[in-house]
Amino acid sequence: MTPPPRLSVVIPAKDAEAHIAEALTSLTHQGVPGEELEVVLVDDGSSDLTGEVAAGFADRFGSFRLLRSERPTGVAAARNRGLRAARGEALTFLDADDWYGNGHLAVMLAALDALGTDSVRTDIILASGKHRSLKAAPVHLRGRRLRCADYTVRGFEQTMVDYPNPPTGVFRRHLLDSGLLLFDEDLRSAEDREWNWRLMLESETFAVVDTPGVYYRRDVAGSITAVYDETQLDFIASCAKTLARTRALGCSNAHTLKAAHNLFALADLHLQRRAEMSRRLRTELIRRVAEVGAGLSEDDLTALLGSFTRKRQAALRPILREIERRRSSATMPRPTAPDTPRRSA
Repeated sequence: MTPPPRLSVVIPAKDAEAHIAEALTSLTHQGVPGEELEVVLVDDGSSDLTGEVAAGFADRFGSFRLLRSERPTGVAAARNRGLRAARGEALTFLDADDWYGNGHLAVMLAALDALGTDSVRTDIILASGKHRSLKAAPVHLRGRRLRCADYTVRGFEQTMVDYPNPPTGVFRRHLLDSGLLLFDEDLRSAEDREWNWRLMLESETFAVVDTPGVYYRRDVAGSITAVYDETQLDFIASCAKTLARTRALGCSNAHTLKAAHNLFALADLHLQRRAEMSRRLRTELIRRVAEVGAGLSEDDLTALLGSFTRKRQAALRPILREIERRRSSATMPRPTAPDTPRRSA
């Protein structure tokens, strides 16, 4: 029987004809022997030649699998399909319009072996045209075996739960076998945020290492964030699921507060795009965030708001007013029906 590859790279791709060749070419310069690398590309209902361009790379890898969906299923379902087909002892992701620096995966695999962690993460390089900027993982200790529990919540500071980028990590197979590495297919956006919280809450160890880098291409036409529509509001469901999970796992109140902080911070970022959204969507955003926020205690809500700048507090006022309206209507006594007078015999 052929031994499993050392590493599987899962690539969800939809209408990525313009960039998929660059992504796949970067995989041929990773310093990983061909027989140890498996590429699993999921063509998620593309209307262009994404699948045909990708198929031209089949003989450049020891194992190359092209899976096609007749209709788009969404990035979460596409990644899951690729994960379930992958045979690697370790797994990672690459988006179809991004790429790896030369030798990146060799460094990641060496660190995974040397440190014996559940996963290894690295920084991401944002690419816009010819401009490059580094977005560093929020951990200053590099090349060290770390406990996930120590880097999940530190008050309202940025931690690894605020760093949800799947392509920045290499993950051991047991995380997939347990189901932890799979994405929630009900989420059409922000699926990586809920996914990342689960990994940090329920896996044991990780490390952050310096590598040649993961390059994330910004401002791509057709990106899910390029047009503001109903799918963008799934950040609310993503955060609500995380809030529920912190409670179900019996985590500290600090974890629940941190998850709520993510919700309100993201709500502010989305409201900054109000010029791009319809009035209906803005009203729906406020309603849904308030529905989740109303479940917080008054003390927790006060602490949460105190962590924000005055500018952010002002931006969140429509949501806070809706929370107050909901609480007031819930505590108001319901009117009783007047007694019906009896008819005389």
